[in-house]
Amino acid sequence: MELKDYISVLVNRRWILLGTLGVIVAATLIFTFLQAPVYESRVEILSEVSSASESVLGSFFTSALFDPDRYIQTQTEIIKTDTMAQAVEAHLQLLYEQRAREREAGEDVYIPEKTPASLELASMVKVEPVQRTNIFDITVRSNNPQLSRDIAQAYAEEYIASRQLAAIRQISEARKEVWNRIQEVEEQIREVAERAKQYTAGNLPAELQAEAQRGVNLWAALYEKYMTLRIAESLEQRGLEIIQPAQVGTRTSPRPMRNGVLAFFLGLILGTGLAFLVDYLDDTLRSREDFEEHYGLPIIGEIPMVLPEDLPPRHIVYQERPRHPAVEGYRTLRTNLDFLDLQGERKAILFTSAEPEEGKSTVMVNLGAALVETGKRVVLVEADLRKPVLDKYFDVHPERGLSGVLAGGIPLEEALCEVGGRGLLVLPSGVKPPNPGELTTSGAMKDIVSRLRGEADYVLVDSPPVLVASESIALAAMCDGVILVARYGRSNRNSARRAVELLRKVNAHLLGLVITGIAPATRYGYYRYYYYQPSKE
Repeated sequence: MELKDYISVLVNRRWILLGTLGVIVAATLIFTFLQAPVYESRVEILSEVSSASESVLGSFFTSALFDPDRYIQTQTEIIKTDTMAQAVEAHLQLLYEQRAREREAGEDVYIPEKTPASLELASMVKVEPVQRTNIFDITVRSNNPQLSRDIAQAYAEEYIASRQLAAIRQISEARKEVWNRIQEVEEQIREVAERAKQYTAGNLPAELQAEAQRGVNLWAALYEKYMTLRIAESLEQRGLEIIQPAQVGTRTSPRPMRNGVLAFFLGLILGTGLAFLVDYLDDTLRSREDFEEHYGLPIIGEIPMVLPEDLPPRHIVYQERPRHPAVEGYRTLRTNLDFLDLQGERKAILFTSAEPEEGKSTVMVNLGAALVETGKRVVLVEADLRKPVLDKYFDVHPERGLSGVLAGGIPLEEALCEVGGRGLLVLPSGVKPPNPGELTTSGAMKDIVSRLRGEADYVLVDSPPVLVASESIALAAMCDGVILVARYGRSNRNSARRAVELLRKVNAHLLGLVITGIAPATRYGYYRYYYYQPSKE
């Protein structure tokens, strides 16, 4: 396919594209505006290992343990625990109790109708690191901007307090362990002192002196560590600090503009895909090239549509609306027919179609009127005994017609009706027989066509659709040529190929194809047709 083919598909299927686009955009916007607004508040926390912790744990261990990704994941799990949520719930209750007292004192403060429970709080919070820093964010989403601020601030404060308490508890336990060890060393020193009393100052054994020195040194080291722990216990902050307090939450959703733009592009993509899918699955013929390809016949006529408001059904547009564009289409068909019949050998012409309601009867009647205008004598034969329509175009009596002639009850001359007094004769269907197929395929029908050839310049025969009634195939073999009629927006690929295939099996002389229900307008090298619902024939 070339670019013009893609453009043609989009133009022809524009309502599918626009409909899909409209539905998706409308549904997205409706869903967006029905959503409750969500507000987001964020608090930033600086996390560094304090000097007090380094004095206890040592710089090697603190640097080894402080892996940023692992640390943030750990903090995330800590913050999302039920214990933390319960602490935040209690924090908020105390906060709002305090604000209730402030409101009683005349201050304008925010108090929610209900404090969120711990389970709800845990679902509202998330933790994210700030890349390449020792900062992480606690973010809270809520349907109220002030509530999101209070919850975020409460989480930060409770988290820092809990971490500090845990750190102090850890140092305190270490201090107690060191104190117990000091007590043990002092006891060992007392034992060495008791043993040293057995000796004079000059006779003290070297081993005992060394043991006493080790005890004193160990006690001094432990005592130094003990004092360090006491200082660390009083100074420990664990390196946690709120550097950006929570602010009133900003609205994050819904976002109509963003959702609308995304829905527009999504609808455009889906609508385009759906348009091409429908075009691929639709085997309806919608361009001049499609008709030529699938019928395999030259197009000898293109008849513009006649809207019901322009002319009621079963009226001859060639006679009643001489300035209508369709009239020019019939004149062109008449001219093309003259070129196809240069030797005057195509007098009996069968008009048929692949399926019903494609306009074959209308084309035949109007072509007959166009031929009569040039002085030709024309006979219109209603050979569609199943659904005859010629009596609806002309003021004739359908009970005296072809079926009576075929049955031998009425002479051909009596059945023929001259209409308009200008050389146009009509042979109506007659009384509907129980066996129309047998009558129209009999030898008597062939004789009638042969007799009419000698009485008129053109014998135009209206037959049932090829794929509906088998007698059309037999009638095609009796006539000098066949004109197939197809309607834009109704004819399809399979029926076109099948109809032509059946006619060629009986060696029917296919003169060409007439397309009805169109309004040609060149666009990107194609014909674009506008289809209207035809009346039934």
